[in-house]
Amino acid sequence: MRLSPAAELAVRGIVVLADHYGEGPTTLKTICGVRDLPKQYLVKLFSLLAKADIVTAIRGKHGGYELSRAPKEITLLEVIEAVEGPIALNFCQHNPPKCDREDCPLRAVWTELQRTVRQRLGAVRLSQCLSKGAPSPRPRA
Repeated sequence: MRLSPAAELAVRGIVVLADHYGEGPTTLKTICGVRDLPKQYLVKLFSLLAKADIVTAIRGKHGGYELSRAPKEITLLEVIEAVEGPIALNFCQHNPPKCDREDCPLRAVWTELQRTVRQRLGAVRLSQCLSKGAPSPRPRA
């Protein structure tokens, strides 16, 4: 599975915003400067994140963006799906499935992989991805 560039940039940008949580609005200029992200693209992505109620846009002279909830309440799955829509590893994982072979022996494999990816991304909170001394999430062996 490969994340789209949009999902990758959204995750990078939202982690910067999470790093500044509780400090008031953070401008896109600041977010882009910290991670060297393209501002025009991030405007579109943060619009999608605002529609998903993950970020709040604050207008005005001292405006910018804030997380709508605490970093411990937002998962990577929410961020990725706000930008890309529901994750579907292949055609039989779309809802409804775009594969007409219900008896396909691979369907169980894809279903398990889909469940694992969604479960893992849903378990990682933004608070685990912060650079402020928080340990990085490690997969279990």
